[in-house]
Amino acid sequence: MARPHNMEDGERGDCAPPITTGGGSDLIADVLQAEVTEPSVQDADAPQLSHEFYDAYKATRRLLEATDDPADHCAIEQLSAKLKAIAARVGQLRLFSVNEELDDISTADLKFLLVPSLLADVLGATRDMDERLPALRQALVFWRAFAADCQRLGIAHRDDMRAIDRDAATALDPASKRDEKIDRHKRGKELDEKAAYLFSKKRQALGDEFHWGHGSSFDEDMERDLILALLQRAVASAAGDIDSAQQEMPLLEMMLARGGPGMKMEKEPPVSAEKPFIVKIQDKAECMRLYKEMVFQCPFSRPTMTLAECAEIEMGQMREGEERRADQQRRAQAENDDRWWQGDRYGAQDDHEDDQKTYKDRDWDDWKDEHPWGSGNKMANVA
Repeated sequence: MARPHNMEDGERGDCAPPITTGGGSDLIADVLQAEVTEPSVQDADAPQLSHEFYDAYKATRRLLEATDDPADHCAIEQLSAKLKAIAARVGQLRLFSVNEELDDISTADLKFLLVPSLLADVLGATRDMDERLPALRQALVFWRAFAADCQRLGIAHRDDMRAIDRDAATALDPASKRDEKIDRHKRGKELDEKAAYLFSKKRQALGDEFHWGHGSSFDEDMERDLILALLQRAVASAAGDIDSAQQEMPLLEMMLARGGPGMKMEKEPPVSAEKPFIVKIQDKAECMRLYKEMVFQCPFSRPTMTLAECAEIEMGQMREGEERRADQQRRAQAENDDRWWQGDRYGAQDDHEDDQKTYKDRDWDDWKDEHPWGSGNKMANVA
């Protein structure tokens, strides 16, 4: 049964409490239950929680867009504490359920799905090197929980979820990774333009672009489209942020292992240089023997491995090449199946190939019409 849309025109997002909770939101609520320290949010009802989210969202936007003067550690801690309190309160109110679909969630409650993403972005903005590693570990939990909720509701793009679920053992080759980032950037740019347009329409209608709710010429469908665009953009950003965090965390662990930021790795003590020595040979026969030993030596470097070891290395390289080629063939086959719906579209691929052949034949006929036989022979009819 769908939850009624209970937001009235001009309100800032009244929330109707649903029945159960679950998914990533449930995990975040359990994690943050012991960390909630904001008294203004702990016992907040639904309308007051919307006001708290309104303030936290604006503060997060200002924090992430401030490039010249990044926020200090104290401001990040205060904002993350407020967002953690809002996330915990959302879990207490049971705003989302694993049994409901996207259409069952009211527009007034839908914006609270952004809370884990906002919290992860704020934690990821930590610049204190002593606190950055644990902050990134927490941010990874919130990014993945947010992505899990969006995937369950069918909001997330499949390419973004494939990048989020990918582990280090199945890393892409540089070319595929570059194509994936380009596609994600294009999707993100389109979603940014859509959200900016809807924010401008809201500002014209309500006077405040962050005024959650609808009224005047900004109807509920436009409000819902705006929130969905923000959710899809947040999933695309989370895919890139997770990849960056996973690459940065080993470097932070190495830095902490050697004593923290600013500490240099211990250098090995220099090897003391031995003083040169001179050997005096009084016996001429002994001198001749040394000369023979120096001259009659093997003219080439001796092998450092057996033939069996060399063959094992070459076989390993051959197996790796075959695995790479097989993986490329699998990817090409998967892309082909995905393009033609694994053969479900009867005759579609054959029609496409016939069209391509027809276009090629037409181009060739046009070229022959423009270049008749013998037109390039400059020596024709000389006699």
